[in-house]
Amino acid sequence: MRVMAVVIALAFGFTQPAIASLTGTIDYTNDRAVPLMSSASDLNSNGSGFLYSPRIVFTSAHTAFEFRNGERIDFRQFLAVGKPNTNIKTIGQGVKVIKRISASGYLPNKDPDLNDFAILILEEDLAQVEPAQLLTPDIQKELVESRADVKLHGFGNIQDLCALGESLPCSTNRPQTSEVPRSLTAKLHPYEDFPNLVGYEVPQRLRDQLLFFTAGKASMCGGDSGGSLTTTYNSKILYLANIGTAERIYACGQSRIFDGKGGINYSQPIYKYLDLIKEAEEFVSQQKANEKAAADLKAKQDADAKAAAELKAKQEADAKAAAELKAKQDADAKAAAELKAKQDADAKAATKAAAAAKAAAAMKTTITCVKGKLTKKVTAVKPVCPKGYKKK
Repeated sequence: MRVMAVVIALAFGFTQPAIASLTGTIDYTNDRAVPLMSSASDLNSNGSGFLYSPRIVFTSAHTAFEFRNGERIDFRQFLAVGKPNTNIKTIGQGVKVIKRISASGYLPNKDPDLNDFAILILEEDLAQVEPAQLLTPDIQKELVESRADVKLHGFGNIQDLCALGESLPCSTNRPQTSEVPRSLTAKLHPYEDFPNLVGYEVPQRLRDQLLFFTAGKASMCGGDSGGSLTTTYNSKILYLANIGTAERIYACGQSRIFDGKGGINYSQPIYKYLDLIKEAEEFVSQQKANEKAAADLKAKQDADAKAAAELKAKQEADAKAAAELKAKQDADAKAAAELKAKQDADAKAATKAAAAAKAAAAMKTTITCVKGKLTKKVTAVKPVCPKGYKKK
């Protein structure tokens, strides 16, 4: 939170783990309130934000940037955003911020507190939400005229830092942080109301800002910076502006000047930054297009790899089948050769036997043997008449 004219906390680069306003109450009704984290697994909030859409977070510029030697640089090199509407101690991993955009008027040689607004773009979706309903000039006129109640929803310190008798600004070394989101109710006012509220005029430089008031010490504190100013409109949450700039509020005792009344809280209405929102949406659109192209390319590469693997498997199967067919053909050829060899051997043996038989037949002679009236022919190499017969 930043208090201009009574500048504290993040204005000088001072940060602390912090979670919601002094006298704020635990409030889970804003399902877009998010804590800023200095690492993906930080268990303390280091600022607040509002989840506008799945990858776009609204916050204050001084939670995202700082000035060093007149140059604007990133405040905290690593920045992540935790899940919305969650207990810090059970929040799990946050989503990394990959781009920060601030209002063009957020410059050290101007009035940076009048343009203290930034957009954080996340690496991936934080939650599946539709773009939030935003304040318009016509709605603002209606709400201011009716002095509408609004909520300051953030993740800031909830303890009065002033010990008994201690003078402002008080110690920042003993903050008490809440583990859950909290809110504080305020009321919108036209600048003409403030002399009766605080006893002095709203400075001219603040008169075109969105002005709101909380009485007494109830106020934003360190860590609320970037939180949301919202109301319910047409039964939906309506985002008005980010919180974190004020004059003469108590700020949990961190303020240098407290008017005893409640001071002046102010912010630029969100419709002043539609160009930044458009820039952020175009970046996210390109981001998603790049992701889709990368996903499509990977899907094609995976499909090509699968097709190549299937082709290789088919080729290997075909090669195996061919090898098995060749092996069978070789086995069949071997069996046929063995059969032919056997047939050839059998034929050779038969021929040899026939030749031998023929040769043997050629060597035989036939004789006629008689026994009484009986006659018998005997053929042999050396024919002999049977017993009882005589050669004729």
